[in-house]
Amino acid sequence: MSRVIKQEPPTLIEPPNETWTISLRTITPMFGGSATPREVDAQSPVRAASVRGHLRFWWRATVGGQYATPQELFKAEEAIWGSDKKYGKVALEVISRSVGSSIRPSEIVPDRGTAQTGPMERFFLHPFNENRGENLPEASGYSEVAFVLRVTVAELEPNRIEEVRTAIRAWLTFGGIGARTRRGLGALVVDGADRTVWHPSNPGQLGQWLAPEAARDVTHTTLAGARAFFGPSQNATRDRSKAEVAWRELGKFWTRFRKGHFTDANPSYNPMKGGSWEDHRKLQNLEGRASEIELVKPFLGLPIVYQRFRNSDAFAGTLEAAAKPGSRMASPVILKPVAFADNTVRPMVLLLKAPEPEAIKIGGQQVELRPVRRDRVLLALNAEDVMDAVGKAAAKCGFTEEVRL
Repeated sequence: MSRVIKQEPPTLIEPPNETWTISLRTITPMFGGSATPREVDAQSPVRAASVRGHLRFWWRATVGGQYATPQELFKAEEAIWGSDKKYGKVALEVISRSVGSSIRPSEIVPDRGTAQTGPMERFFLHPFNENRGENLPEASGYSEVAFVLRVTVAELEPNRIEEVRTAIRAWLTFGGIGARTRRGLGALVVDGADRTVWHPSNPGQLGQWLAPEAARDVTHTTLAGARAFFGPSQNATRDRSKAEVAWRELGKFWTRFRKGHFTDANPSYNPMKGGSWEDHRKLQNLEGRASEIELVKPFLGLPIVYQRFRNSDAFAGTLEAAAKPGSRMASPVILKPVAFADNTVRPMVLLLKAPEPEAIKIGGQQVELRPVRRDRVLLALNAEDVMDAVGKAAAKCGFTEEVRL
């Protein structure tokens, strides 16, 4: 005889999900970013895996100051974004893609600039220029790359969901897609009514949205302690969008700063004059078995290649990072046009809080790297170190609105 169980079956409770669908397009050209170096995959220019990598970095940058060790940070990151041993709680899908016209560096700034202007934003594109020494042709990028990103967050506490939202905002503000996003390539804007959700209304709102907890003495890059310098909003010209105008302003600033043209001898930028930083002289005079050296430019990113010129005994060689796992060190300086909710675009110089290199390799030989305290450019800018010099030079060049994170 069958028995009847007088009990209602348990209610199946679906795990809480939150989905955001974001329409995006580039406002500066996109170069690189595919499996083939220097090339854009025109059929699939944006991949979900690449976006995930960007978002993981900006999640670490926005919350990383909470964790004292890399192990603690990884455990928290794995719980949200997953690992090779654990599924993540954030699903990403690129549901449509399109590319605009193909573009080459020589079309952006012909002849690498003039004797009056210098290379401007083409200074950021040097990996994509023709390289006859390595038999590499000029690379092509794309303008107006558009895509729709769908982000689904499942089974996360509300504060963790907010961390993911903050990571997306940081990526859109400070990052981009493709290669060399720290130099303004592949900068993004949100299209549609939800632009105000993802873009700040003004630079000051970034401090409210992205203000991370005070960073501990950590060994990873964070936004806690970072400083952003904004220039004024830019207007479009007959042949350039406002984002491209802002990007050009950043190119002008960075070419001047790399030359160090802030001294009495070189008070303004002159592309036909040599640099004012003293790094080159110190490298030229470096003895073969020296154990340490004071330099400025390695703190701005590595590697640095000093080219060999004919009929010159000037230093030529490569400066590389000595720390594992590779020879590169990402620049702690980000230069990019930033889109705002009111449809304006402003150029920005961001100084990340990042660990400093303690040693470099010069032609394969490892030497200890010491920060420079006295250099004629640092003295001219009244700067304590190279990062302070970047900020003071930016303010001197019109990036006068500072936001501390």
